[in-house]
Amino acid sequence: MATEEKMNLFDGVFSLYNDLQQEEKFKNSKEPVMNLIYHLVLKNMRSLKTMQIIMDSKELKNSYLETLPLLRIQMETFFHLAYITEHENADVCLNEYQKLQDFQLLRVARNLKKLDEQKPNILSNDEREFMNLHKNKRVAKKDIEHLDKPWQLSNIINKYEEYVRTYSVLSSYVHYNPSTRLAYGNSKENNVIYNQFIYNEQEESIILRNAIQIGLSTIQSISKFLDIEEIQEKTSKVFKEWENVFINKN
Repeated sequence: MATEEKMNLFDGVFSLYNDLQQEEKFKNSKEPVMNLIYHLVLKNMRSLKTMQIIMDSKELKNSYLETLPLLRIQMETFFHLAYITEHENADVCLNEYQKLQDFQLLRVARNLKKLDEQKPNILSNDEREFMNLHKNKRVAKKDIEHLDKPWQLSNIINKYEEYVRTYSVLSSYVHYNPSTRLAYGNSKENNVIYNQFIYNEQEESIILRNAIQIGLSTIQSISKFLDIEEIQEKTSKVFKEWENVFINKN
């Protein structure tokens, strides 16, 4: 189980989120991209809170393993938020994300169309309506490829190292990878004894370190974008606590 000192940093991040949401510049911002930012902030907060609940759980041994997909979600969410807040042209940015939305809807519609061709009359009325509504959308993939491919997005915001060292590794816990079976058992003489968990404090600490860092970086990016100095100062203080707990003690 992670130390209380480390777990308490969750509360530090949520306290900052609460303060941020009370700020006038956040609540009533006229920035065109705020609808995207509100969505990403909520997604980050909820995934982080879910991680806290799971890591507090006494029902699952090594419960921190089940937070790995959520950590990947957090990281991808931050990539998008950093891209949006650092974009030089809000109108261009909004247009790109509208195209991304259309492309993702088109992708689902095409899959439904393929299924309909393979198995006629299998689609529900809602599925058919969705398919007909979106199957003819025209989206140039090259215009939004950098938003659809996290490695390209991370490159643009100078986070490619984080993509390679963390995000790409976490993908193995989202998409099935046989090599991750070692995390779900105890290895003895090249054999894996499943459901025999050995607590790994270092692994749990790395997950916590990354999750808290992403939460703080998210708040830092937004407060800088909206020029909310008080939140920037508060975030810097919590970042120092994070450094003392995870960096300076190692």
